[in-house]
Amino acid sequence: MFGTPSEPPAPGPETYRPPAPASTPPPPAIGGKPIVLGLIVIVMLAFGAGVAADRSGLFGTPTVEGPAEIRPTQPPGATIGPGASVPPDAPADIGLLWEAVDIIRDNYVDRSVLEPTSNLTYGMLDGLVRALGDAGHSGFMTPDQVRQAGEDLSGSFSGIGAFLGERGGSPIIVSVISGSPADKAGLRSGDAIIEIDGSAAEELSVEEVVSLVRGPAGSTVRLSVIHPGEVTPVEVPIVRDVIEVPPVDWAMVPGTDVAMVRIIQFSEGTVAQLQTALAEAKAAGATGIVLDLRNNPGGLVDEAVGVGSTFIPEGVIYIREDADGEQIPVQVRDEPRTDLPMVVLVDFGSASSAEIVTGALQDQGRAKAIGTRTYGTGTVLNEFSLSDGSAIRLGVEQWLTPKGGHIFPGGIEPDIEVALDPDILPLEPVDLGSLTVGQLLESGDAQLLRALQELGQTPTAD
Repeated sequence: MFGTPSEPPAPGPETYRPPAPASTPPPPAIGGKPIVLGLIVIVMLAFGAGVAADRSGLFGTPTVEGPAEIRPTQPPGATIGPGASVPPDAPADIGLLWEAVDIIRDNYVDRSVLEPTSNLTYGMLDGLVRALGDAGHSGFMTPDQVRQAGEDLSGSFSGIGAFLGERGGSPIIVSVISGSPADKAGLRSGDAIIEIDGSAAEELSVEEVVSLVRGPAGSTVRLSVIHPGEVTPVEVPIVRDVIEVPPVDWAMVPGTDVAMVRIIQFSEGTVAQLQTALAEAKAAGATGIVLDLRNNPGGLVDEAVGVGSTFIPEGVIYIREDADGEQIPVQVRDEPRTDLPMVVLVDFGSASSAEIVTGALQDQGRAKAIGTRTYGTGTVLNEFSLSDGSAIRLGVEQWLTPKGGHIFPGGIEPDIEVALDPDILPLEPVDLGSLTVGQLLESGDAQLLRALQELGQTPTAD
């Protein structure tokens, strides 16, 4: 999310951050400059072993699925520079890195960009991970980006209030928070970010874009974006602000006995707030549920399992598939459940954990999905910490729906496809309390109206 949390997130019962590789000696200096750190880190990154851990959503939190497996320290191999060595199974052409570093250090005209030396180190690491071709998922993070990623789900932010993704190598807006500066400025799901404060954004990583758009409340950032279906960029000035993000909201739909329950993101405490919302809805006379996951960017996979288990009595919520093709079903867990009839609303802004829940509801026959294709974030990311506080995120597994359907990269197709007019914003629970039945019918939210029809509760105007 584009924002700076005001407080750190509370760790969940399964929250885990993989440790730095064991037995890593401090890197020797070469020619008085510690650039060798980048080369040593690259070697350990490429040939070391990590921890089997999940990482959900754009900036989710890993959950432990097994013990750490640290590769034993390798004996010194052939040197690639004075005092530096690599494991014996390193690529034969690893010395090309040293050649490039020496050439740059000795000949590049702008010596200022060579200090600090982490400029080169981080550039090499970023390029190494980018070479995998897993754009928008695997990536390198500086220490500051690691800190930001670990705080994104705190629920309180100073920023513009938008969630970021990547499509076709370019950054896009996945979703915006209702009432946030981004929302008020007119940003919407699917917007392509072209420039940030006048500088091109196309070649930037997701983490780099987040770093540029974040900032303190009261400051301004100018984004140049292209709205979906348009070709001309527009400049959007946005004043950053403090944003509170409750994960769940609900309201009764006018003229019906249906409760609209919206999950905004899968942050810490989502399941507990969902249980409270459902209890309140039942007390208000709800006989059906519209679970609104539109513009939900995902979050903690553990919360997704809990949400799915709230509606599904038994079976599988999702399947983990590793690089060897082994599939590990994640079962329904014990949660208070509701058996009220329900449908789920999704769109292109529904990603990650929102897709896990949607796929489970579909495949288990619990609810039909109405809306448009979801975003397609289904790569399990494992975060590997490096010795200076930076880290890499690697796609080590995929999420599959209970019937084996792939979420990445194509997303989940709805059972009933209903698209909204580009000028229509989806209704939210906060909107429903002030609407008459007539206003609801004229709102243009065809997805919500189709959901009510599916539940047999289409309201009629007086």
